[in-house]
Amino acid sequence: MKNRRKHPRLPVIKDLAKEVFISTDAGFFPGLLMNLSAGGIYLMMHSELKINTQVCLVFDFDSLKTDMITGKVMRNEKKNLIWNTAIAFTDMKDEDFQKIIEMSEDYIDCENKISLGVTDVCDKSCRYYSLCEKKLKITK
Repeated sequence: MKNRRKHPRLPVIKDLAKEVFISTDAGFFPGLLMNLSAGGIYLMMHSELKINTQVCLVFDFDSLKTDMITGKVMRNEKKNLIWNTAIAFTDMKDEDFQKIIEMSEDYIDCENKISLGVTDVCDKSCRYYSLCEKKLKITK
């Protein structure tokens, strides 16, 4: 099956769920970040955001601090009481785009090494380090 994504994705929930707040004309809405790429995010939310809603957000994690990023709701599916919401980024600073790309590269590199059986893959210079909760993570 062909991968149709333009950018590698970070499966944030796999290691540690992160809360983000989405700003719209109707107010602020919290969501749990499920995955992240330089092209967009996928969230679990308790609120419905209509398709094509324009949104703004800022990431304020240890290893990912950004300026304002704008986006548009592309998909929104309700499962039980949760909305799974896909947002495509429409504008962000080049530096923020590059930060997400670099985190994705480090994450993928680590996953590849682990799949090959390498046990000393963790390095504190990893740009995904502060989001990582893998058992192999160096903590000292």
